[in-house]
Amino acid sequence: MVSTTLHRYPPLSNAIEDALAPVHTTVLIPVYNEEAALPRVLEDVLASIGPGYEILVIDDGSSDGTVAIARSYPCQVISHATNRGKGAAMKTGLAHARGEKVVFIDGDATYPASAIPEISRQLDRYDVVRCVRHTGRDKIPLVNRLGNLFFDHLIRSVHQVEGNDMLSGLYGLHRRHLLAMQLEADGFDIETEIMVKAGMLALSTHSMPIQYHERLGEKKLKPLRDGWAILLRVLRLTAIFNPFATYIVPGLMLWLIALAALLVLHSPLPGAVGSGPGPHAVIVSAMAFLTGFQLLMLGGVVHLYTTRHGMRRPNRVLELLTRPSLRLITYGCAGLLVLVGGLWTLGLVGAWVQGGLAAFRSGEALVVALAMVVGGTKLFATTLLMALFASTTAGNRDARDCRGAGIHVPSAEPGHSML
Repeated sequence: MVSTTLHRYPPLSNAIEDALAPVHTTVLIPVYNEEAALPRVLEDVLASIGPGYEILVIDDGSSDGTVAIARSYPCQVISHATNRGKGAAMKTGLAHARGEKVVFIDGDATYPASAIPEISRQLDRYDVVRCVRHTGRDKIPLVNRLGNLFFDHLIRSVHQVEGNDMLSGLYGLHRRHLLAMQLEADGFDIETEIMVKAGMLALSTHSMPIQYHERLGEKKLKPLRDGWAILLRVLRLTAIFNPFATYIVPGLMLWLIALAALLVLHSPLPGAVGSGPGPHAVIVSAMAFLTGFQLLMLGGVVHLYTTRHGMRRPNRVLELLTRPSLRLITYGCAGLLVLVGGLWTLGLVGAWVQGGLAAFRSGEALVVALAMVVGGTKLFATTLLMALFASTTAGNRDARDCRGAGIHVPSAEPGHSML
């Protein structure tokens, strides 16, 4: 049952003035079956804001009276035909937002709408304003509190994003920054994606303490299902936005260990007795060498990819490594590896053929020679790919500081996905 409330709308003259005022802030409220809480949320929002604000209610396929309630208030209502998730609703609202400043607030009446004007004012100084649930945390279910602490620690550790309460449902950003993020998440992992990408863009952040209230209506977040989705989102973002921890450091360690093993196996210590470790140890070392080398190259490509899309600041070391003069040296090294390895391979095979195709006794040497050919080919292909990204990265130097006039994001084809 839905309670009826007498809505106190402003006088006609004030309503006309509000309608004619240019929109500077969009209040975006994603909702799904929130008929119990939405009247209070909209009443509080309307009582808190003034000219220059617009309210967008994004209904995510509700089956109750949510849409009818929203349409009874002076706000714009956009509906999904089916339930697609909180993130999908927020992205739909972002596509319709007119304000340069966008404030998100959950539609369950747990967050104070009275904080919205201060969020808008602080967005004149900062890129991100996040409301931290300072009091009333006892209203949050215990499992959710533990989950929030875990994800706060994980995001700070892996992505070096400062602050607390990363999954807060009341926060504001500039619309141009949100569009530059090319948001992907459709569910409750949307806040994780926004905060991680804000950190990668080096956006300035301000935190505001607020009081959290008791939820009205049925909760929609499922701790296990949505917690798993948030964890997967953190891991996916790590694979893209932290290539040093994901690829470069592990690849370098594996490459060095495998290189040392190859040198020891191919040049046994003086006085060693027996036939040596055999081809299996050499094969394993060679594969580890190539895998570590590939991880190193992949880390460089991923870093340039995210820089090319304006999603992180350029790295001076990678900029140096992708200079045309050094690329020519790299191409030369790749060609030398392929040439030496190829000639070595041909020599070994030729000797085997000349020996009447008898038992092949140069297996270890052949493995090393083929590893040189494969490694040289990988080095050439990766250098070429990095050169392609580097040629379009130069225009993204304004990603070093997103506090200026905006972020340059090269045009992408429709439906392009960063992850």
